[in-house]
Amino acid sequence: MSHGRMNSADERRRVAIPRRSTKGPLDAVEDDPLAALSSQHAPSAIERSPSRPARSPAPRSPHLHDALTSPVSRTTTSPPALQKDFSFLQDASAYHVLPASNIPPPFLNAPNIPSVSSPIDTLLLSGHYRLAAIAAARNLVSSTPPTDYTTLFHLLHIRLACLCLIDEHALAAQEAKVFGDLNSAFYYADEAIGGRGRHLVPWELRILVVRLAALGYGEWRKGVMGYYELARECREAILSSSTDEEKSIWRARLRDCGIRVANVLVEMGDLEGAGRHLASLGPASAEGEEGEKERREVTVMEALTWLRLGDITAARKCLASLSSSQSDELLDGTLKALLQLADSDYASAVASFESLHSRFPSDAMVTQNLAVCLLYTGRIAEAKDLLSALAHETQPFHSLVFNLCTVYELCTERNQDSKLALASTMAARKSDGSVGWEISNADFKL
Repeated sequence: MSHGRMNSADERRRVAIPRRSTKGPLDAVEDDPLAALSSQHAPSAIERSPSRPARSPAPRSPHLHDALTSPVSRTTTSPPALQKDFSFLQDASAYHVLPASNIPPPFLNAPNIPSVSSPIDTLLLSGHYRLAAIAAARNLVSSTPPTDYTTLFHLLHIRLACLCLIDEHALAAQEAKVFGDLNSAFYYADEAIGGRGRHLVPWELRILVVRLAALGYGEWRKGVMGYYELARECREAILSSSTDEEKSIWRARLRDCGIRVANVLVEMGDLEGAGRHLASLGPASAEGEEGEKERREVTVMEALTWLRLGDITAARKCLASLSSSQSDELLDGTLKALLQLADSDYASAVASFESLHSRFPSDAMVTQNLAVCLLYTGRIAEAKDLLSALAHETQPFHSLVFNLCTVYELCTERNQDSKLALASTMAARKSDGSVGWEISNADFKL
């Protein structure tokens, strides 16, 4: 086996080295820019973070899917007995200025943009994720005591999740490095207050950081290993839990880690491995009707993975194994139509989606899939009418905007004007928070 010299600029070879502090916890902190903000809250003796990751160039942003399903409400402040200094999370240089070059001008100049000083919960509920990310960073750096770890983690979770929602994955991955090693003993509660073994960082934030760590170092395998490490913690927690409720929570988390591993495999391009991994997941954590619903969801994921891989036979076997007791007319009909589409039977797929559209006229997913099938069969004008109506009647989403702009390109040479007009319409709308208000140049194909 030959050994070659490694490129020193290779981001994947960089390791975060603990920062050697030259000052003790009792020394003066006059040179600390955050001291003025936290002097009245910080105790005289505090424990400092054992490590701070080195900053490195941001990697290129891959195309990933991440979403914040609902805003997390602020919880109570951290217990005063736990005196750990998290001021390293408040380093302003760790947070980037968000670029505006990838946003269409109508969104930058929209008249109904709220102020960045608006409450963060309001910004989240209205779908203004870019402004929420900016507001979270400001509050994180300037207005939170360094020992209030609950609020710090809450704000950092909002910041990272919102960056993912506006497709700034590279920046989110870079900023997530501010945590350093989350497996460090520093992130666990002190034994003195009876919390030994309790991780201070919320579970949902740890899940997100694992994914961003893989992005930040350019190695998806780091994500797989991170999820397996969390899965090991889930198994230990299940064995040590004293109540059925706690065991149920940790079993659900274990199941979630397994599904996220499959997601990483898909993003790595190993679709076959993802399908086999989903098929190998153990029995559902819940029993009865809830357990059947959980098993059905995983089976549908597996079927969609095989469809993406192009293995129609395996996808049909998955769907055939679904229990009829949990049948869903909309979902089952959509999967059947997708099988026909994957089998290049476009006429049958159009008929299936038309039938679904007549029964579920308000379902945006069915309408868009029908338009795509019509496009495949050469009925471009009908596809354009469907997508245009959908864009004006519902909250637009990324694939809808992208598909409609593709139709513009097929219909006219002056498609740039049509795209900008669509962007102006999207920017003038009032979002209900079901999808993000801001849409990037890439979605408009500008």
